[in-house]
Amino acid sequence: MNKRIYLLLTICLICVSCKLFKRSDILQAEKSFIFPLDWIGHYEGELLIFNANNDTLNAKMELIIDYPNAEGYYPWTLIYNDEDIRSYGLEAVNPEIGHYRIDEYNSIILDAYYKAGHFISRFAVLNSDLVIDYSLIDEGMEVRFYITGAQEVRKTGGEKIGGEDVPEVSSYSVLAFQKAILKKKEKQN
Repeated sequence: MNKRIYLLLTICLICVSCKLFKRSDILQAEKSFIFPLDWIGHYEGELLIFNANNDTLNAKMELIIDYPNAEGYYPWTLIYNDEDIRSYGLEAVNPEIGHYRIDEYNSIILDAYYKAGHFISRFAVLNSDLVIDYSLIDEGMEVRFYITGAQEVRKTGGEKIGGEDVPEVSSYSVLAFQKAILKKKEKQN
């Protein structure tokens, strides 16, 4: 019996150490890029757009991140289909906690946060709530847009069941999901 318990504990410890090792590898990989300096470059690829009707659209997408200008902003330019050019500025607010801002230069300033290898912003506009997630990967850059309705579809919970208070939870419609893998362009001399 003691041998079985010992064997079982040994197997459990091996499994736990493997999981910790894999997690530490992931965390190390995510920390290996210095934001935003290691992100500077010109990225391009195809943006896939999955809308509420399950239709799939696509668009050419480019992201250009440059070295800081005289005002301290990192130029952050998005280009869609070679014609829709959106020039923004990335500003460091508190890099120690990963707080940055994207200035759209039109009175709109979006707060964004760098966490565990992801540059994420969340904002609401025109009855939609958006979460935008950029992450640097070996192939270049992965970009994900999550677009939901700003109005709740359903509210559930908020009851007492079995002596336990169940929290109230709101659900929202998913309007669209967009994803792109942008490859880094090589510098041309």
